[in-house]
Amino acid sequence: ARGLGSSAAAVVSGAAAANALLDLALHKAALLALCAELEGHPDNVAPAVYGGATLALPGPDGLVVTPLAVHESLTLVFAIPDFTVETKRARAVLPATVPHAQAALAAAKSAALVLGLARADPRLLGVGLDDVLHVPYRRPLVAGYDAVSAAARQAGAYGATLSGSGPTIVALALAPGGRRASRPSASTSHAPPAAQRQCSAPSMSRPTAPHIHKFGGASLASAAGVRNAVAIVLAHRPAPQVIVVSAMAGVTDALLEVAARAARGEGGGHVKSTARALRAKHADAARALVPAGRRLDELLGVIDGAFAELEQLAGGVGIVRELTPRTTDYLVAWGERLSARLFAEALAAAGCPASYVDAVEVVKTDGTFGSASPDLALTERSARKALEPVLARRAVPVVPGFLGAAPDGQVATLGRGGSDLTATLLARVLGAREVSLWKDVPGLLTADPRIVPDARVVPQVHVREAAELAYYGAKVLHPRALVPVIKRSVAIRIRPFADPGSLGTEISRRRTLDQYPVKALSAIPHQALLTVTGSGMLGVPGIAARTFAAVHHEGISVSLISQASSEHSICFSVPEGSAERARRSLETTFQREIARQEIDGVEVRTGAATLVVVGLGMAGTPGIASRVFSALAEVGINVIAIAQGSSELNLSLVVDGKDASRALRAVHGAFQLSKIGGGDVAHPDRTDVVLLGFGQIGRALAPLIAKVKQDSLKLRIVALIDRSGFVFDARGFSPRRLAALGAAKAKGVTLAKAAGGHRATAAEAVGFVARHALSNPILVDLTAADTTEILKTGLAAGMHLVLANKRPVTADKQGFDALRAAAQAHGRRLLHEATVGAGLPIIDTYYKLVESGDRVHRIEGCPSGTLGYLFGELGRGKRFSEALRGAIAKGYPEPDPREDLSGSDVARKALILGRLLGFAGELANVAVESLVPRGAERLPLRDFLARLEEYDAAWAKRAAAARRRGGVLRYRAIVTRRGIRVGLVVVDASSPMASLNGTDNQFIFTTMRYKKNPLVITGPGAGPDVTAGGILNDVLKLAGA
Repeated sequence: ARGLGSSAAAVVSGAAAANALLDLALHKAALLALCAELEGHPDNVAPAVYGGATLALPGPDGLVVTPLAVHESLTLVFAIPDFTVETKRARAVLPATVPHAQAALAAAKSAALVLGLARADPRLLGVGLDDVLHVPYRRPLVAGYDAVSAAARQAGAYGATLSGSGPTIVALALAPGGRRASRPSASTSHAPPAAQRQCSAPSMSRPTAPHIHKFGGASLASAAGVRNAVAIVLAHRPAPQVIVVSAMAGVTDALLEVAARAARGEGGGHVKSTARALRAKHADAARALVPAGRRLDELLGVIDGAFAELEQLAGGVGIVRELTPRTTDYLVAWGERLSARLFAEALAAAGCPASYVDAVEVVKTDGTFGSASPDLALTERSARKALEPVLARRAVPVVPGFLGAAPDGQVATLGRGGSDLTATLLARVLGAREVSLWKDVPGLLTADPRIVPDARVVPQVHVREAAELAYYGAKVLHPRALVPVIKRSVAIRIRPFADPGSLGTEISRRRTLDQYPVKALSAIPHQALLTVTGSGMLGVPGIAARTFAAVHHEGISVSLISQASSEHSICFSVPEGSAERARRSLETTFQREIARQEIDGVEVRTGAATLVVVGLGMAGTPGIASRVFSALAEVGINVIAIAQGSSELNLSLVVDGKDASRALRAVHGAFQLSKIGGGDVAHPDRTDVVLLGFGQIGRALAPLIAKVKQDSLKLRIVALIDRSGFVFDARGFSPRRLAALGAAKAKGVTLAKAAGGHRATAAEAVGFVARHALSNPILVDLTAADTTEILKTGLAAGMHLVLANKRPVTADKQGFDALRAAAQAHGRRLLHEATVGAGLPIIDTYYKLVESGDRVHRIEGCPSGTLGYLFGELGRGKRFSEALRGAIAKGYPEPDPREDLSGSDVARKALILGRLLGFAGELANVAVESLVPRGAERLPLRDFLARLEEYDAAWAKRAAAARRRGGVLRYRAIVTRRGIRVGLVVVDASSPMASLNGTDNQFIFTTMRYKKNPLVITGPGAGPDVTAGGILNDVLKLAGA
């Protein structure tokens, strides 16, 4: 619960005590093997057994154990918080798989850490402790992780990381009185002296780059919002930080409205009332955040002065009836400036040294009022000059976003996305490695959640992907904000203000998840498509240039261009509101060509929308466009125009505007973007199988699935589930891994205790698997429980169902009908051949008869292989107890054999057949003769099995009576549309039923065609192998074999 290996220490202590007390004489290797099996892994057990830093990992002949060298100058420092993190929760946040590149990096970091421990090499230790395998996922569970680890590094530690699964944080540092290792590492021993000094110097000797935080207006809507933002900043202390803030929510719009009304001469009372409301909003927040005293009085004075000036300026604008961009920027700037002053004072009141730094001292621009562009060179000098002294005294600078200085020193606004731009600009000039943009969204999503409800957060996107999404309508981030860091190693995080522990989305130059080519979708509504067509365009140079010059002349932005290789037409899209201006400009430009009929004219199609598919991994991945077009075709949507650059970073399609939402949902679903691992192309030859239940039948079925080898078919088992939990691998388990899991399970080792196992209920396990993108998934139910709700979860996740479990099929008719309806609604199939005849094609035969025009009147038979075996053995003179134990040993009956003896198993099979024939009753309406001895129904299973000999005499008498009548005992079911009966009968020795042997089942179909000479199906009806074969047939049907 704290990540200190206490459970491993307890296991080793107990085992060592037992070893000593019982005089077992176990050596350390045996003790380690035993304890590792109990703990589930050897990681913490090995050092507890051997002492010191010890590495243990599985090898071909058992565990490989070796001590690790640790330099004498090193020591460990632990920060143990007063809260715990459940191991189950810590495991649950880890992804089932990680990209190959990430795994390779983790392996390299492990090597660096081992070598760094031996040499006390600061460079290697810093890299090695920067974990990429589990800390990024578990860090949100540990409040204050960033602040504690940063404090450790600032205090001189080589690095810090989570201890185990957390929440303890461990730092590696120089021991008291120790000396730093002076011997150069092998990689620098032949380098020039200056290079050696640079490489071996500890990273903590350099100034730590600040973390840039930007808080938007929605986050700072009230005093409560400001207080939450302050708490986020405090959680990152004492690491250096720079804060960028927007105006409080609604303030900028209110200020613009005041200016606009004043310019129209409508000021007066509206200006005063708005100024009064805004003054009260800021003053109330100030009083709530800053205690009474001099600092509050000064802040209130600034607020009063700002709105007094606002009224004066608005009055002047109203007199001259002119509002210049310069004046607008000056008025609007008060929103950010007051917000920043308020935030700085709130930080100070919370005990964090903070300084307000005006934006004109930090950001220098070209002076284009309303949409100024930063001057990077000037900003770098001014920002360092203004901010580094504040950071040097360990205070937090608070800078108004959205603003900068014009060349004459006047304030100018940066336009749309200006506060985000301020944050990324400061990250560039200050050398920051991370920028957190706190938003009212969880991060960049795979699609607009208002259109695609199951859109999910994309954990990481490349900066080029983010730029595409931002340009094409993802309003979370403006593309301008990415410009300063487009070629810098800066991670921008879109983080949810409501959930500070979440990492949101990282935007960086890292390329991850390349095996999932499609990252996200976007859409631009209200577009118009313009087409310039004509035979006179063929081979004529300059047509395209003149076309887009005409559009540029009108100041219209083009979002998509499509041109056929024949050069017969040029098609492009513009905002719908600009379409008519664009058309007129084009007609003017080409009026002579139109008059000569060299160009047919300019067509305009309004009411269009552009759908954009984005992902760096699309380059070189065949099948992306095919999957997009197939998804749209399946829902009947026509593609009007297409555009894709040679970089294949995005694929843009124009569709009718009324189809845009359906198109977005269809493509999103086709690439399974709502699921972990979504974004890959379709694999029609691949089918992923989930086994719900891993008893005897499951262990027989798994190797059969693994052995299926067909050119056009690949079956993969991706998950195994039992009562304890599950194991999951999205890539599919290898035959060797399946065999190992099956062997361990046969020895009583539950799946939760297997390597990589997770403890969970069956419902939780299926829910976990359902969150992953799978190919044509099939959920195979091998349990004997009522799993109806679990099966519905599988259907909702797009899984087909194969059932060997009779309970969901024989639940109340309404429930089973609902399950079938759910399958139909989700476009999935439900097969359950094995519920009746194990591997015999009973249900399949019924459907083939009906599909060919026949009508089944009656089905009679012996559908229990267990009871068939039992009565066969009784007929040969064996005792009841001996025969039943033999059946149990062969795995024929249910876990509790009374399920078979009671007739309920046969009744369920008969009800399944009855419902095929149209029987409308429930299980309670089946007439059942139970064979469980009176009084044995209520016995515990163990007691029942111990007392089997008590029932031998009665059964011997029944068998003898049957022989005297010239017959044998059989348990028979008779199924018709009107009724169902199951019970013990004596059949004549000449009857086909009398010849049944072992676990043979027999089903006799009386139909319209097979009336005088019924159709008889006979064969083995029990046993793991037979049942597994029947299940595999259903799986192969669904896989398309």
